[in-house]
Amino acid sequence: MMDRGQDLALVTPRTAPAALAMRAAILLLLILCSLPAGCRNTNPAETVFNDTAEVDAVMARVDNPEAEPIVHEAVIQPVTLKTLKQGDQPDYWDVSLDEVLGIAMTNSQVLRDLGATILRAPGQVQTRYTRLIQQSDPRFGMEAALSAYDAQLFGSAMFQDNYHIANNLLLSGTDSLFSQDKHDYVAQLSKLTATGGQMSLRSLTDYDHNNVVSHLFPTAWQQQMEAELRQPLLQGGGLTFNRIAGPGAIPGVSNGVLIAKVNSDITAVDFERGLRDYVSDVVNAYWDLYFAYRDLDAKRLAVSRSRETWEAYKVQQDEGRESAAAEALAREQYFRFQSELQDAVAGKVGQRTQDQNGSTGGVFRGVNGVQVAERRLRLLVGLPVNDGRTLRPGNDPEIAPVEFHWESMVTESLRRRPEVRAQRLLVKRRELELIAAQNFLAPRLDAVGVARVRGLGHDLAGGGTDSGYGSALDELGTMKYREFAAGLEFSMPLGFRRAHAAVDNAEFLLARERAVLTEQERQILHDLSNTIADVDRAYEQVRTNENRYLAAEEALAGLEANRREGLTINLEQLLDIQRRLTESQSRYYQSRVEYAIALKNVHVEKGSILEYASMGMIDATTPEPVDLPAVPPVAPTPAAAPEASATAPDSPEAGSSDSTP
Repeated sequence: MMDRGQDLALVTPRTAPAALAMRAAILLLLILCSLPAGCRNTNPAETVFNDTAEVDAVMARVDNPEAEPIVHEAVIQPVTLKTLKQGDQPDYWDVSLDEVLGIAMTNSQVLRDLGATILRAPGQVQTRYTRLIQQSDPRFGMEAALSAYDAQLFGSAMFQDNYHIANNLLLSGTDSLFSQDKHDYVAQLSKLTATGGQMSLRSLTDYDHNNVVSHLFPTAWQQQMEAELRQPLLQGGGLTFNRIAGPGAIPGVSNGVLIAKVNSDITAVDFERGLRDYVSDVVNAYWDLYFAYRDLDAKRLAVSRSRETWEAYKVQQDEGRESAAAEALAREQYFRFQSELQDAVAGKVGQRTQDQNGSTGGVFRGVNGVQVAERRLRLLVGLPVNDGRTLRPGNDPEIAPVEFHWESMVTESLRRRPEVRAQRLLVKRRELELIAAQNFLAPRLDAVGVARVRGLGHDLAGGGTDSGYGSALDELGTMKYREFAAGLEFSMPLGFRRAHAAVDNAEFLLARERAVLTEQERQILHDLSNTIADVDRAYEQVRTNENRYLAAEEALAGLEANRREGLTINLEQLLDIQRRLTESQSRYYQSRVEYAIALKNVHVEKGSILEYASMGMIDATTPEPVDLPAVPPVAPTPAAAPEASATAPDSPEAGSSDSTP
């Protein structure tokens, strides 16, 4: 019996060097493709083999968080009551509402709010990267859905060295030892089609060097070229299903191109909703600060008047013309106004005007001082919280009457509100998912076809042998050895329990989203009605509080004139009218701010807040029409002002906006 070396000596290894060379070339190609340098490397610092420097640096910061660098603004002491007492007067920065909105858009990578969401739930905060993140999501984004149809290149090389006893005396005469050197090379290009089919083109190359004496060639190369087409005819087939669910979908999970497109549009609308709320909050904060200055004016004038009254009664007490109780009563009022002035300067951390605090755009809460309101506006627009300057509004709120066309407002609201647009998109997604789910009720029937061409030879390429056969590639080129196969594959679950459950679930989800859409539209009509009513209320309040303010001012002027002329007046009446004047002055400017915010809220409710702020979104989704009678849009137009009462004089000027906190 021969040993393995003698057995292999019986085979003429004419192509062994070529085989070894090809094996080495293929191995080198596979190694190069597996290295980051041989493929697209988007991260130059990517860890290669055992180089863990990058991940070690990251873990070092994880294990020692105190070493993380802290990025902060310049440390500037805020302006407070204490610093004002020390004589540090603010450096004012007069800004208009348009300037504030421009600063906000410039500095806003994150859409800020006043509820500290950035600390409580940072994952819920909208940023300028929101839509980009959704689009680049490798699981559910548009590119991920399209990538299912990318052509796939596959290659493999397998090498076998076989040596064993075979239960066959025909292998090599009377010897039962089988010795073989075998290579298998596969290269395949495949692609999914939009109808759910799969096209494949593959090259199969076999090298076989063995000691079987009955073979035509002891060393043989076989080359095959195959083309295969598989097309689903029922379940999983067709443009509609594959555009919705994508290839390889399962019941209840759809992530086709159309679903990814709807998800992208929903993300864009959600970002628009966040931008709407952000712009609304910036406008609210601006008018909060405006009112804080006006309220400060009223409190400062009240302190000045009450101090003058106190000093007058102090002199009269010293002269014995007034009692100590009268002087103490005047002194108490002075310190009351002084306390209110301190709050008007510094403010208290608490209530503020912000979205969703009673209405979509926010209900006015005029209870904050200048410093708190100024820092809040800085926080919203992205300015340093303290930079040595004090923001001061340069615009006055609108006082002209405005009327809106109700029918056009309803149409515009139901067409443009982001909440309704997002819900309509969700309804459409559920409709698409229902269509896809119904496809799974059909059995699986695939048509399969394969065409193949073969070539066999002693050599892979080159000249032929004395047997009259050429090389494997030469024989392949003759196209003589062709093979074809075609057939059908069928499968189905008995009962289709999972498919029926998927259809039922899709129908229930669709019914739910439609019910939610109906209630959203009703809620929008409710909120829009409230907002229009609030506009009318706020305007009437402006006129009423103007008359109230002027009446209180005249009453105080009359009492003060009598007191200066030496006439006897009632002290309690004087102090009461001073309080009334201060309250009516603040209330007048509060009603003006309420009117300005009510007008802004109309644009919030009907989805035109960005136009109100002279802004627009690039690549925004287009609002879709709703099933309502077409009404030409009517822009807000000034209405005829109702006649004021006969006693209403001109609008008062109760203090300039250049007041110093």
